[in-house]
Amino acid sequence: MNLINDFCLRVGILKGVQVLVVDNDRDSRDLYALLLKDLSADVITTGSIKEALEILSSFTPNILVCEIRFLGESIYTLLNTLSAMEADNGKHIPIIVTSTSTKGTHDQIPEVEFEEYLLKPFDLDKFVSLITNQVQSGVLESFRRDQLVLH
Repeated sequence: MNLINDFCLRVGILKGVQVLVVDNDRDSRDLYALLLKDLSADVITTGSIKEALEILSSFTPNILVCEIRFLGESIYTLLNTLSAMEADNGKHIPIIVTSTSTKGTHDQIPEVEFEEYLLKPFDLDKFVSLITNQVQSGVLESFRRDQLVLH
């Protein structure tokens, strides 16, 4: 699917989806926010792990898009907070990790589960598709879990 040509068909595709974008590069986070908001997502952006942790005290995203490298901050703090949130509410929060580094990124976070790793710059169609698929997968999983409880 070509985002430019098919944009009109996709407006609203992320309606009601809450996205937290954590990226220390202002241009990247503004681009993601603009794109996702145009597709009707509710987007909150931040440039630091510390700010993201503050936001998570009052906001539970459906998906996290996060740069892996932060000067003086550890992504582990954020990921541990997300794990605790998941344990509390029983709802998985998918993570899409981004980076400009081609070396060592996967090795840096071997024990952290994330749904996708995107090397910047990446294809925006793929980005939107990944978010859509993860959110739809989460909704379907939640529906199945609810059906098991009802029966």
